[in-house]
Order: sequence, then structure tokens, then C-alpha cells
Amino acid sequence: MIVRKSLLISSIFAITTLFIGLSPNHAQAQGNDVRLDYKALQTLAHDFVRSRVSAPENGRIDVVANNLDPRMTPKRCATTPDVGLASNARLDGYTTVEIKCSTANGWRTYVPVRIYRYKNVVTASGPMTPGQMISESDLTFAEVDLNQIRSNVYTEKELLVGARVKKRIGAGQAIRATDTCLVCEDQTVTIVAQSKALRITADGKALADGLKGESVVVKNARSGKSIEAVVTGLNEVTVNL
Repeated sequence: MIVRKSLLISSIFAITTLFIGLSPNHAQAQGNDVRLDYKALQTLAHDFVRSRVSAPENGRIDVVANNLDPRMTPKRCATTPDVGLASNARLDGYTTVEIKCSTANGWRTYVPVRIYRYKNVVTASGPMTPGQMISESDLTFAEVDLNQIRSNVYTEKELLVGARVKKRIGAGQAIRATDTCLVCEDQTVTIVAQSKALRITADGKALADGLKGESVVVKNARSGKSIEAVVTGLNEVTVNL
């Protein structure tokens, strides 16, 4: 099981501000010691990570500290425990928080924490097959965890309308930059060279994939020269003179 909400808690000591935010049911003083049960340790780990991660633009964050064994013996520490990331841990999708008591009879506890970064992105409204031309009705929006996607995704349908599907895309799946192309590598393209008074076209070959508005390198079929151009349509790139 996992804890999905921050715990509302209060001060441990009336005369200090140690562990503000921990419930007296979970963190208690006995003599000079602070007593921390499993819920207090989870809260420390959750709050540490939540204070150090930020939501993606127009998105949200959810931080989940994994449950510790409720049968564990509560920890005691004469000072405020140190809280930090475990060795080699990063604030990625999964991380581990180390809670350490640095007194003579000190201890260490490790709490696994999951970080979710949610955002609304363009997804497939139904299954898509390689070679399919994408229309607006093929696209919808859904909230996804960006940590589960290792490629660029899209927040605007317009960038994908008219593109060609390169690999199978399942219904509800986020559409990644590597899944589609308006100009596809090794395919024949029309190179448009234009100014206010002139428009010239030539055949060429795309040397990279691209969507509308992206720059790609294309090779002129007649001259053999490679130039950088902007994708302006299906199998079309433009160079402004």
C-alpha cells in the first residue's frame, strides 16, 4: 500500500519547533529523545521530496511515500534527524530518501518515494497504424505521467494534423515525436525556394524526420547539395531566399 496524501500534523515540543508538521501521535518526546514511528518517517520523506520538485508547465505533481512496515519499532533520536536523498538517488520518477540520526547510538532509515509529473498531452483517440495520415478526429487529450515517456510529446493538435504515422500507436497512448513525421527520413520531398517575387521548386530527399515548423536537412536531387529547410507541409520543405 502507499500513502497518497500529506499528513496534517503539529509541533512535537511546546518549547521548540522541532518537527513542525508531525502529529504528536507519530512523533513524541521522551526525555530529550524524539520518537518517530513509521508514519512520521513517511511524512518526513514525503515533505522533503515535495519541497524540492516542481510541476511541469500547466501540469501537476503528486508525491507518494511508500508505506513502511507498521510493525517496525519506533525510532528515537536525541537531535533532529538529517533528511536527504540516499546515495546516487535523484529526483526522478523513483527516488529514495535517507533519514539519519547522527547521535552516538544513531540509525538510518530509507524510504522509497515515487514522483508523478502529470500533464495534458495529445493522445490517440483510437489505434493508429504505420502509414496512416493523421486527422484532427484521430487526436484527443489525456493526462499522462511524463516520467513514463522518454521522448518529446505534444500539447497542440495542429502540429500533428497531416503527419504520417511511423509505428503502431495504441488508443489513448501519448503521441511522441518519434512516432510520426510530416517529412520522413529518406523520402522524396519538394524543396520550395521562395522570396516575395520568386518561387522555385526542386526535388530532394529528406535526411531526417520533421513535423510542421521544424527544421530538417534535405538533399537537392539535382545538385547533390544539402541544405537546411523548414517543414511547411506533407513532404514539403521551404527555404526563404
